[in-house]
Amino acid sequence: MTAHDVFAACGIYAGTFVVAAISSVIPFVAIDVVLVGIALAAPAAALPLVVALAAAGQVVGKLPIYAATRGVAAMRGRHRARIERMRAWLTRWERAPRTVLMASAVLGLPPFSLVATAAGVLGIGPRTFASIVFVGRGLRFAAIVGIVALRA
Repeated sequence: MTAHDVFAACGIYAGTFVVAAISSVIPFVAIDVVLVGIALAAPAAALPLVVALAAAGQVVGKLPIYAATRGVAAMRGRHRARIERMRAWLTRWERAPRTVLMASAVLGLPPFSLVATAAGVLGIGPRTFASIVFVGRGLRFAAIVGIVALRA
């Protein structure tokens, strides 16, 4: 099933949410490119809701991965010492994990998928994680859609 098929079946709003959720798990599905197409084809009045739904879809797609890594952080085993060293290093800067998550959500660097996966291990709480991802991805998507809409 392609993104076009999802949009044909679900419409612009639900389609945006579904494709964004899928793209947060499968890196070969680029929600940024899909949003460019939407910004070129959809009416301007639809774009704010499209951006919000794309950000929400990214949160929903990342939450199971985040939850799984939180479980890994609680495990005992051979990688436990490495995880604890990383946590200790990051606690020197109280807000560092949240700042890196926000920067990655907005800029995509370092790769957002890796940073979002590490967020659970690094002890970022679920509400904080969801809020940062929603706001960060929303800012990124609003910039992409806004630039395309201004050019069109």
